[in-house]
Amino acid sequence: MRKLIAGIVITGALIAGSIGFAADGDKAPTTNLQDEDLAQLTIDDMVDRASTCVRRMENQLSKSFKMLEESIADGDVAATTARNEAITAMKGLVKLSEQNLLTLQQKAAERDRKRVEHEYVKITIACRKVGEFYAQVRSATGIPIDLELTDVERRLVFEGRLPVVESLTTLYAEPANLPAPPVHASPYF
Repeated sequence: MRKLIAGIVITGALIAGSIGFAADGDKAPTTNLQDEDLAQLTIDDMVDRASTCVRRMENQLSKSFKMLEESIADGDVAATTARNEAITAMKGLVKLSEQNLLTLQQKAAERDRKRVEHEYVKITIACRKVGEFYAQVRSATGIPIDLELTDVERRLVFEGRLPVVESLTTLYAEPANLPAPPVHASPYF
């Protein structure tokens, strides 16, 4: 039953967001998770693959920061915003994956296969999502805008005359009974 649930979770994660985005050193995992049966993997294989995924996510995050710096330097507001949002999500997933990897390594040392599989699935799903966010970071583009443009001219031109309404000055009437000024709580005020 647990194998069936793990298979459904992995298949759902792949269907929901499996974008294989491979570039320079950002190759997708060599194994296809749909065909992967966790029961056939050893604990050591899961630890190695999870470590590889976490290293790949860290690499993609550092490359994303470099692209963010480039878009900031270029003055590309739209790309900067898109990349910043994707990087924020990536940072959270990478941090969680690092914690999950530590838990996976601890459970692997204890030889607790059920928990190792659980942590491995979480890391693998996070790896796929970080790959999606990395694809968004790489494809983010926008229009360059100079935020420090000083050649802005502001002029207010009014030609004409405002009408004067004589009755407006007499609309305000002072009330007959004005209240006394408030008594202060402090005698020194």
